[in-house]
Amino acid sequence: MTRRAAVCILFWVGSITAQKGPFRVKTSVVQVPVIVTDKNGGNFGGLSGSDFKVLDDNIVQEVTVDDFTTGLAPISLAIAIQTSGISSPALTRIRHIGGMIQPLVLGLKGEAAVMTFDRDVSWLQDFTPDDNKLRDVLKDLKSGSAMSQARMFDAIVAVADRMQERKGRKVVLLISESRDRASETTFQQAVEAVERQGIEVFAATYSAYATSLIAKPKDLPDLPTQVISGDPSDWPDSPPGVDFLAIFSEVARLGKTNATQALTRATGGADYRFVKDRGIEEAIEKLGREIHSQYLLSFPQRQGRTGRHQIQVLVPDHRNLRIRSRHTYWADQTRESQ
Repeated sequence: MTRRAAVCILFWVGSITAQKGPFRVKTSVVQVPVIVTDKNGGNFGGLSGSDFKVLDDNIVQEVTVDDFTTGLAPISLAIAIQTSGISSPALTRIRHIGGMIQPLVLGLKGEAAVMTFDRDVSWLQDFTPDDNKLRDVLKDLKSGSAMSQARMFDAIVAVADRMQERKGRKVVLLISESRDRASETTFQQAVEAVERQGIEVFAATYSAYATSLIAKPKDLPDLPTQVISGDPSDWPDSPPGVDFLAIFSEVARLGKTNATQALTRATGGADYRFVKDRGIEEAIEKLGREIHSQYLLSFPQRQGRTGRHQIQVLVPDHRNLRIRSRHTYWADQTRESQ
């Protein structure tokens, strides 16, 4: 520290001490995890703070940058898994990922929690760094009795509420179909909940009907025997084995609004589709690579500007790169005096 800097600090401390009455200043820091990839989808490293341009409501911000080489904040990962009866084939694969979470995603200082959702939202394991607990709870996943209920949006709001006091990077991994079934929460409420907590949403999604095509008979949900006539109007709502009409409907539905894609894009995450045998394992591997190649941009929250803010992250000198980050943050009151 130079002599001039030391004098300035002493003068500032003295002026604060001389003030009459207390004055409190709380400066909140906005943290924006950013994933940068090249045109081939590979993670792009080696960028510094001067390479990034961050706009807060179109106003350029001074940012600092951390990355894997300088040390990143620990991860709080909430794994939210759909367990409705229709998900039974997918659960046979999901039960095997417990040993991948700590080494590939969490790292040494991270913690994970596990919740399930069907017609109910249930916490199976609160946040823990214990690899054995995560293995055990995922290995023992059980499907629910309800075939077609999956309260995804309600689960997301529950995760956001549980993460309010968590520090560091906050991540949700949804392992589910790409749509909500029967939530009381709206899509917009779910988006706002994760925006307010600065949560990144990643998703490993599947079509329950397409997954059933490659499932073994013992992995399919138990359903009463039914006779299907040649008239589609007589076909049951839930398939006794494979409902081909439902498969075609599912394909058509994916051409419309996709809830998980909308959530992941809004928060800077990604949606990994899986059907084949190692699909869920590959999704966890991709999540781990992306999480640990992130840049963490930080800038001070603007004083007096509460409410919802729009964020834009650019790398002006590398226009061929793809930037993924959250699009918003919510500012609280940060300055108070009395």
